[in-house]
Amino acid sequence: MKQILSFIGILVVVGGAFILHGGRIGSLVKLSEIAIIFGSAIFGLIISCKTATLKLMLKQIKLSLGKSIYDKQYYNDLLSLMFELINVVKMQNLKALDTHVENPQSSAIFSKYPTIMADEQTLNFIIDSFRQVISSKLSAHEIEAALEEEIEVLFEECKKPSEKMHTMAEAMPGIGILAAVMGIILTMQHLDADVGVIGESISGALVGTFTGIFGCYCMFGPLSSAIHEVAEDQVAPLQCIRSVISGYCQNLSPHMCVNAGRKHIEAHLKPSFTELEKAVESLR
Repeated sequence: MKQILSFIGILVVVGGAFILHGGRIGSLVKLSEIAIIFGSAIFGLIISCKTATLKLMLKQIKLSLGKSIYDKQYYNDLLSLMFELINVVKMQNLKALDTHVENPQSSAIFSKYPTIMADEQTLNFIIDSFRQVISSKLSAHEIEAALEEEIEVLFEECKKPSEKMHTMAEAMPGIGILAAVMGIILTMQHLDADVGVIGESISGALVGTFTGIFGCYCMFGPLSSAIHEVAEDQVAPLQCIRSVISGYCQNLSPHMCVNAGRKHIEAHLKPSFTELEKAVESLR
C-alpha cells in the first residue's frame, strides 16, 4: 500500500508542477509513446528472463505492494517452531523428529504454525536442514558451512527479478529516445506545414523521452529496489534457521538455540529476550 500511495504522490507532484507552469496534462500522455516504450521494455524483460524468474518477480511485486508476511508474529512463530522441533530431539530422539520432518502436513507441531507452512521456501529449508542433521555425520562447522552455501544460492535466485527489472528500467530512457527519434522523423516529413503544427509534432516527439525517463526513475527503478528488499526478506528467515541448527549441532539447549537465531532478526522485528523466554516457557 505504501508503494501505491507513493506512486500516486509522484504523479501528483510531477503532473501538478507541469500544470502550475501552464502545461496541459494531456500533453504528457501519448498512448502511442506509452505503447512503444512500455511495450518494448516489458517484452525485452520477458526475452531476458526464464519463466521461473518471471513468476518469482510477479510474486515479489505482489508482496512489495501488499502487507509483508515477514512481520514480528512471523518470526515469533518461526522461533517457536524451531524450539519445538529441537525440543523433540532433546526430550525424545532423532527418530521422533524424523516423523515430523518427513510429513510436515500431518505433523502436530508444524500444523500449529500456518504462516510458516504457507512460506514454501522457508518450510523447505527447515525440512532439508533437519534431514541433513538426521542423515549426515558432518560436524557442526561443516553443516553450518553447507547451509550458508545453500542460502547464498537461494539469495542469488531471489534477487534475480530485481536485477532484471533494474536492467529494464535503465533501458527505458534509451527506448524513449528511440520513440522521440521516430517522432522527429515524422516531423521532418512535414516541414512545409504551419509552425504551430511543427511545434506540436516536436513536442509530441519529446514526450517519448519524458515517458522513458519517467518510467525508469519514477516507476520501475523504485519498484526494482522494492522487490530487492522483498528478496532480502525472503532469505532473512533462512539465516535465522541456520543459526538455530548450528546451535543444536553445538549441543546447546533448545532455548539457547532459538536465542542464537533471534540475533539474526532485524531490530524492529526481533522479539526481546524476555518475550522469547515467555514464548518458550508456554511451549514447555
